[in-house]
Amino acid sequence: MSWIEWTATALGIAYVVLMIRRNIWCWVAGNIGVALQAISFYAVRLYADTLLQVIYFAMGCYGFWIWKTRPADRQYEAVTAITRVRTWLWLSLAWIAGSVLWASVLIAWTDAALPEADAALATASLVATWMQAHRYVENWLLWIVIDAAYAAVYWTRGLYLYVFLYGVFAGMAWTGWRQWRSLLKEQRALAGRS
Repeated sequence: MSWIEWTATALGIAYVVLMIRRNIWCWVAGNIGVALQAISFYAVRLYADTLLQVIYFAMGCYGFWIWKTRPADRQYEAVTAITRVRTWLWLSLAWIAGSVLWASVLIAWTDAALPEADAALATASLVATWMQAHRYVENWLLWIVIDAAYAAVYWTRGLYLYVFLYGVFAGMAWTGWRQWRSLLKEQRALAGRS
């Protein structure tokens, strides 16, 4: 385990802690961490994961911009829930289409270690990150599933520190879900009194 893995692990934990607290600096910690993770994943031929880290970096910039420019209630930094079936359908379609396309590219043009799993998890991660940028509370449930699956993938590739990290991420995602769900209930109660 290299200093890159240790540093990426520490920054990954900082990212999730700050995200749970809805602190805009989560995006900065996350971006530095994903840049380091990209190096690790490339070394073990998880190419979708490597590209995912590059996309995460761009989405981290997007998330920072969204959080910086969109006004939110100062006391609560508002969260929301997905209430339209159409939104769920689009997110599901994006995941399925993205997974199939990405896996096809990996199978055809690379020596990727686990192309189908790598593509499906990478695409699901993009969907969950988009949900985080828009402060949808359900993002945390998706992250629990993704993080548990990634821990299994990293185990097969000998990335044991990342197995630990993604296990921690899954537990932190549960905490994030509980806190954001509670916050959403408070926001709705306050809106009902207005």
